[in-house]
Amino acid sequence: MSDTIVRPTFYEGEILPASDLIAAVDSGRGQMARHERYLHSWGIASGLELVPKSATDAKNNKYASVQLTAGIAVDGTGREIVVPEDVALNPSDFASMVNGKKDIWYPVFLSGRDESAVASSMLTGACSSSLPTQIKENYDISYGTPGSELSLDEQTAPGFLDGPADGAASPWLVLLGFVEWNPDVSLFFDAKGSVPDSSPVSPRYVGVNAAEVVSGSGTLQLSTHPQGSPDAKNIMALEIHETSDGEMVFGKQNAQGAVTPVLTVTAKGDLTIAGKFSSAVKPGSVQVQSGIASDGIVLPLPPGVTSAMQADIHVHVTPRMVDYPQPPLPVLVAGESWIFIPLECYVDPTRLVHCRIRWIKMPAGGPMLEAPALCDFTIVAAVAASGG
Repeated sequence: MSDTIVRPTFYEGEILPASDLIAAVDSGRGQMARHERYLHSWGIASGLELVPKSATDAKNNKYASVQLTAGIAVDGTGREIVVPEDVALNPSDFASMVNGKKDIWYPVFLSGRDESAVASSMLTGACSSSLPTQIKENYDISYGTPGSELSLDEQTAPGFLDGPADGAASPWLVLLGFVEWNPDVSLFFDAKGSVPDSSPVSPRYVGVNAAEVVSGSGTLQLSTHPQGSPDAKNIMALEIHETSDGEMVFGKQNAQGAVTPVLTVTAKGDLTIAGKFSSAVKPGSVQVQSGIASDGIVLPLPPGVTSAMQADIHVHVTPRMVDYPQPPLPVLVAGESWIFIPLECYVDPTRLVHCRIRWIKMPAGGPMLEAPALCDFTIVAAVAASGG
């Protein structure tokens, strides 16, 4: 191999050998592969989702036919892998690669592979042999044992001068998702893009390696899915724009592609949020929460404080002496006079509020009724310092 990149050049009247023509093609492919490897990160570019369709056979055994949707991926060698149309996963291929068992998720991989086209009968090479004039850039779908998806980042990357791999010796694997197997009928049972309970790894998607991203439109947006993507329940977006004297907004993307802001930062540094503001609780700090609660409510801890923390919790409650409505009698006789007095107001160890009042019919000595009431509360949480 050369110690520098070489591309072929030609002159008039030259007899062109096949090697020079192949080198001309490989030069462009190598340049594109290096661009994909070093200016982007490898993964799925579009599509390539596993879609299960549940069914039941004649013996009432459940199974699923699994389709891989059309799409494009780029592997770690810079090779483009194209699945031009939806394709059904073949259970026989799975059975030949994996000894599938119930209730286990098995990773599904995509890899690229060069394949010689059928030789042309009209063209001959040396010794009158018939040779192919095309290379098919094909793909393979393979299956692994549980855990084999954990080592995908350990695949051997090519050298700086190398073009895309041909996929023959050691194909680069791109994770598509996971399938579940039904050994009773030797068919798939289900398929998912990710299974957090079984594997921490999910399909990865192409990215950009850049120290600077510039937009010429005056607006720059980062979003979790393309606009209008059917795969997204909520498309979240962060947008920087020059309008309104410069702003950064974050929120959900609407159908028109605009961001509905829940957080806005102006160029002057002004911050506007639609929700609550909370920050990390520092060891040794004191956090306070106050408000109004009713009988039967569990009081919330101050923001950032959890029950698992080492914190001393102090609660103070006071009954609210407000104008409560008349007692809930079945029949309230006109002209009757009732007064109320606090009956109880405390918080049990679970922070459940017990706050009730007693209604007394006047004159004294008349009927009495109990009813829920309101209280003012203050919770002080003294968070333990680090180390004790």
